[in-house]
Amino acid sequence: MTAQTQTGALLHTDHVATIQALQSLEGFLIRQTKKSAPDVADEAVRKALQSLVTTLTNEVGRHFGFEENHLFPLLAERGESGIGEFLKHEHSTILPLAEEVADTARKALDEGFDAASWHRFYDASVELIEREIFHIQKEEMGLLAAIGMLVDPAADAELAELYRGLQVA
Repeated sequence: MTAQTQTGALLHTDHVATIQALQSLEGFLIRQTKKSAPDVADEAVRKALQSLVTTLTNEVGRHFGFEENHLFPLLAERGESGIGEFLKHEHSTILPLAEEVADTARKALDEGFDAASWHRFYDASVELIEREIFHIQKEEMGLLAAIGMLVDPAADAELAELYRGLQVA
């Protein structure tokens, strides 16, 4: 077993936060059902949507961007390009879904949901939950181990510092 790196610990923390947000989204969808759109004037609904927008906007894009622009190239330099290419391909499917869900939620906060926008939001959210949870599992099992095996402590410290600098206040 490899020791956890600073970078791996930061990514893991993001994974936990994203899973919690996705579980909250799933609970929200179950409580609302697909049949009728929720009332965005309800404070609990507004909080759920605002939290979702914040998480998807701040976490997913920043996280994926860090991996694709900094981590995957470093792993490729060290001979491991397969995992980065595979995860990058998944990012290309997940990120547009996350953006769609966040954009629809943001718009609903201003205008409410109609039947069509609620169904799009609901379906995209269900797909996002499924894809992102599975993606996180792969990163937890494969990517974090690869970081531990291929990234030396000095490079790990640099990556971790860079990633902390990308944290949203």
